[in-house]
Amino acid sequence: MRRGAWLLFTLLAGLGGAARAQEVRQREGPAEAPRLAIELNRNAGGEPLPPLVRALRLMDDGVFDAALHNGFPVRYHFRLELWRDRGLLDKLERDVAWDALARLDPLTGEYSLIRSGGTEETFTTVEAMGQALSTAFTVSLLPEASSRGHRYYYVASLEIESLSLSELEEVERWLRGDLGRAISRRGDVGDALGRGARRLLIRFSGLPRRKLEARTDTFDY
Repeated sequence: MRRGAWLLFTLLAGLGGAARAQEVRQREGPAEAPRLAIELNRNAGGEPLPPLVRALRLMDDGVFDAALHNGFPVRYHFRLELWRDRGLLDKLERDVAWDALARLDPLTGEYSLIRSGGTEETFTTVEAMGQALSTAFTVSLLPEASSRGHRYYYVASLEIESLSLSELEEVERWLRGDLGRAISRRGDVGDALGRGARRLLIRFSGLPRRKLEARTDTFDY
C-alpha cells in the first residue's frame, strides 16, 4: 500500500512541477501564442492548389516541454475540414486527420517525434522539435471536380494533450494491481482504492491541454 501511495504522490508531484514551470514562464512575460495557419494558393491557370497547414510556436511557451520532462508524452491531433458555403446551413464535404506523438527519453535527453505512418525523428533540443512541428503539411483535400460553381472554406483544428485516455487507463491498471496485491485480504477494497486514485489523478493532475483552430475566407471553385 505504501508503494502505491508513493506512486500516486510521484505522479502528482511531477504534474505540480509542470504547473510551476508554466507559472514561471508567465511571470517572465507571455510568450507569443501558438497558432494554426492555412495557406491557400492557385496555379498559373487559376485552379486551387491543395492547402498548406502549419502549426506555429507550439513549444515556445514551455508548457508541454514541462510535461515531457515529467514523463508524459504529448499527442498532436490535426484535422482539416472542407466546408461548402450554403448560406444558412453550411455542409461538411470531407475531412482529413493526422497525428504526431512527442516523447522525451529520460536517459539520452533526446526528443522523438513519431508521425502518422510511423516515421520517427529525433532531436537534441526542444527548439529543433518545435521547428519540425512547424513544418507545413500539404493536405490533398480539394472540392470534387463535379462540384464546380460553389463557394468553399477550410477549417483546421489541432488538439494537444499531454496524457491520453488510454494512458490514464494504463495508470489505473498499474495502481489497481499494485494496491490490490498489498491489500488482497480485504476483498474489493483494492478496486475501490484504484478507482479513487484514478479520480484523484484526473482531478488534480493539472495536465495541460490545448485546442487551436483556424479558418480561411471563402473561395470560389
